[in-house]
Amino acid sequence: MVTGECFITDDGRDEINSTFKPLSVDMETASIAHTCYVNEIPFISIRTLTDTATHKGAEHFDKNVISASEISKNIVIELLKAM
Repeated sequence: MVTGECFITDDGRDEINSTFKPLSVDMETASIAHTCYVNEIPFISIRTLTDTATHKGAEHFDKNVISASEISKNIVIELLKAM
């Protein structure tokens, strides 16, 4: 996963993909994880993707948000059962 502080444009997307070859791009999780790490607070993030490197978020979010939410919910439920 790579992280940044703004939405990725087409030009930025190509550069990020060629430079880092990430499985995902995220704006929020890394900053929260780092803050928790520095403050020695346990942290876990459950994320599901609504877009891909070739299918942009704005065009695919509405199409995928319900199934992504269901997947996240199921992961959290299973994680809580295991705890």
